[in-house]
This record gives sequence, structure tokens and C-alpha cells, in this order.
Amino acid sequence: MFNNPFSSFHNTVAEAKEEREQLDRLLTISTPRERLLVVGIALLSVILAAWLFLGSVARTATLEGVLAQPAQSLPDGAGSVRAVVWIERSAALQIGAGMPAAIELETADGDAETFDGEIAAISAIPSSGGLAAFEPVSAHRIVVALGKGLDIASLAGRKCRITVELGRQSPVTLLRTRRP
Repeated sequence: MFNNPFSSFHNTVAEAKEEREQLDRLLTISTPRERLLVVGIALLSVILAAWLFLGSVARTATLEGVLAQPAQSLPDGAGSVRAVVWIERSAALQIGAGMPAAIELETADGDAETFDGEIAAISAIPSSGGLAAFEPVSAHRIVVALGKGLDIASLAGRKCRITVELGRQSPVTLLRTRRP
């Protein structure tokens, strides 16, 4: 624009003015449809930002394992079961006593039964290898207190899936914890 020493000052100023006018025309939103589109995108962005900071997401951990012998039968007819499960080291730190849990058991015909309860206790099973601290998963014993009406004596040795409710978090917090 100002690099050519042989063009007149007036020509250079006119060219610069033309370029500014082109930019002004390109940035102008002229039709009502375009304005509506910009308002819609802005509204969606505000809603998304509000949900990221004020919303909440339920978190669960699903553990695969095998039921061990029944832990105990309580006087009111309720019982508890022990399960041996493999848990990722980071997830094991988040599971504790008192958390709601559901046990899904395989039946003889291949279907599944689900029983609600809560975690009564969780403990790591000591590993025989010296590299246990470097393993990504470890074996744990989980005791789950169940409701009434369950024959806990017949459950030993069955495959199970335990779903533990870890609580709710805002999406921003959840995204921060997932970063390596």
C-alpha cells in the first residue's frame, strides 16, 4: 500500500480507503436471517457454558468379578455378600463404604438379576508379586449389604457385575480429572 514511491499520495490514500470499505462490507450482518443465526449460536454458546459450570453429570464405576461366600446374614433378613473384583487403581481410591451399589448376577439360564444395596467395606487383596505398585489394576474384596428376601447362601461362585454410584460432578471438574 505505502511501499510504492512512484504513486501519488492521493492514489495511495484512495486505495487504503477502498480496502477499509471492503472490510466493513464483509463484517456487516445485513439480513434478518443472518442476525437470527448469530443470536441462535450465541444463545447456544451461553447455554453450553452455563451447563459446563453449573450442570452435573452422574458418575458410576462398573466392576466385573465373582461372588465369594456370603459375608453374613443380618437379623432383619437382610444379608451381605463378598465379591472379588478387579479395579483400576485410580477408581479404587474413589470407592468407599456407604456408596450405593447394584449387583447384577448371572442366572442359570443366562439372564441377569439385579439387587440394590450399598458398599459395606472394600479392601485390597495383597499381591504376591513385588511389582504390585506398578500394576494398573488390582484385586479387591468388596462387601455389599443387600436388602431383604435374598437367599445369599446360593450365590457363591457366580459371576457378577457391581455398579457403584460415585456421585455427581460438574462437567468442567470431570474434564479436569480426565487429563493425564
